[in-house]
Amino acid sequence: MKKIATLGPMGTFSDTASHKYVAAQNVQHEIEYFDSIKLALNAVGQSCDIGILPVENFSEGFISLVLDHLLDAELFITAEIRLPIRFSLVSNTTVKSDIRHLYVQFVAKGQCSEFIGSLTKVEVQSTESNIESLLKVKNGLSEHAAIVPSNSVQPDDFPLVIEDINDYKNNETRFLVFSKDDVLVTKQMNIEYKTSVIVMDENDHPGFLGEVLLSFSSRKINLTSIMSRPTRQTFGKYHFFIDFDGHVVDQKIALALAEISLNCKVKVLGSYPKLNAQS
Repeated sequence: MKKIATLGPMGTFSDTASHKYVAAQNVQHEIEYFDSIKLALNAVGQSCDIGILPVENFSEGFISLVLDHLLDAELFITAEIRLPIRFSLVSNTTVKSDIRHLYVQFVAKGQCSEFIGSLTKVEVQSTESNIESLLKVKNGLSEHAAIVPSNSVQPDDFPLVIEDINDYKNNETRFLVFSKDDVLVTKQMNIEYKTSVIVMDENDHPGFLGEVLLSFSSRKINLTSIMSRPTRQTFGKYHFFIDFDGHVVDQKIALALAEISLNCKVKVLGSYPKLNAQS
């Protein structure tokens, strides 16, 4: 039985994404929960066969911790999962104005910034997971509160429950399935694919990024995202994470990557089925 590494404990959005992935597979999986994203990523290829972790949020963008890990780790992407994200505030007090201490997961904090800003005289404490926030408020004082996944609580679980507090009502998070094995996902007819690569800045020169983008645009390859991360060697040098439509076996994509590889290192993270919103 294959093991999945994901962010725990049970009930997190990562847990939900993992169960969604398992339900679509013909192979049984066991889910192992870790206290942080970094620990879960490190477990892939060690104690676990694959990992399922968040990489991008609709409003907050990419999670830099995951991108930086992919620079050094030999991990590959085999699938993506997209989940609608809804948050609620729960508290042991009955009045919002009486809240004095708020627990919130570090990513959720940015997704609920407007609501958090509406709270006055509140000390905000970051946690590693949404369920950690929930457990802390359950064991906390009357003036404590937490921001948690809406599906993790019922209206009568706490004296105060305020639903749909995320900044954007169509909030969504994208998860990726990581594997240590460099196994190319076979292209099938009638399925749209997405490919993720890292372009390593090892030969910096004027027009470097422009040349990379031209290799794609001249072949009418649609880029769905581009994200820069510092090389951590010197100021002004960056690696680029690029997602684009298509599969690496497509001729125009193979030609584009070959052209880019003439001047810099390209790390192909994987080609995988492209999902639409909340699919």
